[in-house]
Amino acid sequence: MKFLVILISTFSIAHADLIDLFDGKTTKGWFPRQKVITFEAKNGELHLLAKTNVWVTTEVKLADFEAELEVFLPDEPHFNSGFSFRCQGEKAKPVGYQIEIDRIRPGALYGIGLGGWLSKEKGILNENDWNHFRVVAVGDSIQTWVNGKSVSKIHDKKQLEGYFGIQHHGKGGTVRFRKLRLRPLIKKKS
Repeated sequence: MKFLVILISTFSIAHADLIDLFDGKTTKGWFPRQKVITFEAKNGELHLLAKTNVWVTTEVKLADFEAELEVFLPDEPHFNSGFSFRCQGEKAKPVGYQIEIDRIRPGALYGIGLGGWLSKEKGILNENDWNHFRVVAVGDSIQTWVNGKSVSKIHDKKQLEGYFGIQHHGKGGTVRFRKLRLRPLIKKKS
C-alpha cells in the first residue's frame, strides 16, 4: 500500500515598524534621475517640479512591503505623477511598478518598462486637498488604495524587489508629497 504524504506549509506576514522615506526637513536619500526645475523640502513636504518626465528615487530596496504617502496635486486637470516601487536600473527611467497619482486613473497600476497598464481602475480624489495613497506588495500580489478605498489588485511577478521613487510627468505645476512611509513585510513560516 502506498501512502501519499502532503505537507502543507502556511505563511503569515510579520509587520515591522514604519520607515520614513522622507525626514520632513531635507531631500537626503532622494536622487533626481533627470533634470528637475525644483526638488526641495519645504514645510514638511517634498516639492517636485519638472518640464520633462522625471523620477526621483531612493536607495531603499524592498521586496514585500506596505507603503503610504499623501499627495497634493497641482490645479492642472491633466497633471500626471506617480509613486514607483520595486524599481531596477541605474540611470534615467527606472523599470518597475507605479501607482498612478493623477485625475484620470488615481490608484491604477502601471508597469514602467514592464508592459504599460496593468490595471485601469480608478479611485476618487479629494480635489484641492491632500490625498492618501497606499500600496501593499507581497510576492506577486500588488494592491492599491486611494483615500482608504481599494482600487487595484493584480498578480504580476516580473519584478519582485527594488527601490522606490516619485515621478513628475513634466507638464503642470509643483506636486507636493508628505508622510512617505513604508513598512517591510516579512513572511514567517507558521
